Amino acid sequence: MNKDKVIGVALAILAIIIIILYVLKNTLLSNMSINYIGLIIALVLIMNAVLVLILNPKKQNKLFVSRPIGYGLTINPRNPMGLLIYALLILFIFLITV
Repeated sequence: MNKDKVIGVALAILAIIIIILYVLKNTLLSNMSINYIGLIIALVLIMNAVLVLILNPKKQNKLFVSRPIGYGLTINPRNPMGLLIYALLILFIFLITV
């Protein structure tokens, strides 16, 4: 799979998840108070980590690598410190949403 197909599939999955969350928010989960913004941010962080794992070379062990989508740098989850940073960020977002 080339880079454009992987990015397209990732964006499609993210869009489907957001649509499902919106439908559930207005139907089954209408009485629950869930912070959907925090949940979506956590999903975007997870998707970014997965895209970096798929699209960046395995031997690249720097803490910051170029982003798979757009310009700039992102944290490399292949680096042990980067994986710890991602885990702490996602845990922090989930704790805020509760």
